[in-house]
Amino acid sequence: MSARLRVLVYGGIGAAACDFYRRAQFVSALAAVEVDLVPWTPPLLHPSSYAGRWFDALRDGVARVDLTALDQAQVVLFSRWSNTHVACTVCSTACESPPALDEHARVTGHHTLGLDPLLRLVATSLLFDKKRRAGCAVMYDLDDDLFRQPEWVGHGPGLARELDLVELFLRAADLVTVSTPALQQAVRPFSPRTHVVRNAVEPALYQPSSTRHGTRHGTRPGTGKTVRSAGYPRILFYGADVRQRDYLLCAGAVDAAVRCAPGARRIWLGSDSREVRALVDEAYPSVDAGPLFTAKLADLGPHIGLAPLQDSEFARSKSELHWLEYSMVGAVTVASRLDGAGPYDVVKDGQDGFLAGDPGEWRTVLTRLIGAPALHAEVAERARERVLAEYQAGPRALEWAAAYRWAANHPGTGGGLT
Repeated sequence: MSARLRVLVYGGIGAAACDFYRRAQFVSALAAVEVDLVPWTPPLLHPSSYAGRWFDALRDGVARVDLTALDQAQVVLFSRWSNTHVACTVCSTACESPPALDEHARVTGHHTLGLDPLLRLVATSLLFDKKRRAGCAVMYDLDDDLFRQPEWVGHGPGLARELDLVELFLRAADLVTVSTPALQQAVRPFSPRTHVVRNAVEPALYQPSSTRHGTRHGTRPGTGKTVRSAGYPRILFYGADVRQRDYLLCAGAVDAAVRCAPGARRIWLGSDSREVRALVDEAYPSVDAGPLFTAKLADLGPHIGLAPLQDSEFARSKSELHWLEYSMVGAVTVASRLDGAGPYDVVKDGQDGFLAGDPGEWRTVLTRLIGAPALHAEVAERARERVLAEYQAGPRALEWAAAYRWAANHPGTGGGLT
């Protein structure tokens, strides 16, 4: 095997938020250590009589996928889940064709996931092929516990239809990578070959999109230095509209705390729905993951970043990403303390962030922070220093490189499928 590693990434790189944090931001650093991430969507082959009717060929069972690209790769990577059924992932309505699914989404307004017509065919063609598996390792990456995802998170009916494929990848992969130790424990019943690669941040991305004049009382994004002006504090939460369930854990405490701080602003990034606008002072729609999102986060200049989570097995497997990103823009994180192990156990309470277990604790922490700008600046600076020391994308890329190389050296060892 050559020193340079070729990793095919099924479906592309950076298509969604998880793809950015788990893959796209590491592309350059990995290339520098001779690991190339290459987007891969295999060609679909079918009889000439089906020209222009690829979906019919799939439906009639006469289509196949061209896997010859795997002959020039050492690893192929799959991740999370896709919608492999011609059905709405919101309401389960079955449709006759991809255009019919698109029309259903248009008429109903359902934000259904689009159809991935190839994944099941790729899985059955590759995972049971011992000869091909012996030459190209299979990796599978997860950053959520899909088996315990509450329906309110979204796409519950669609996810339920895909869990058999998720389990197949877990059992068959030569290596499974996950984002947290809790998630590693959750998937070990399916595969003992699991490895934790935590999320990371690229510091250069967390800068305002333009230089702004004026000052604000608190920490300027990306510096930790105390500056002064009106509009302190800016208290920010980021998440999709469905995360109102989490936000309501601290909403009352936030409201009570800001009543004591003239000029305070409650901010939501990720939704500007009517319901969200009723909860905060400023609401902004979702922004694509990557440079657009990181610049927007820095532009909003939060002083306090909220990371509430309803306690559940699903929540315990999530990552500390909110703490990382808030810290990079100079905000102090206040996060949920869960009854069991959770994503914010990494936070050193009172030193580089704060944990709150009930509304009373949320209010106490927020009131204390708002009334003590010096404490805010001190905690923000320590948080940023720790994230830079332990969570930068450059060093994390070396962990990913080691995982890819381990898989490449152990092809065909996963799953025992026949």
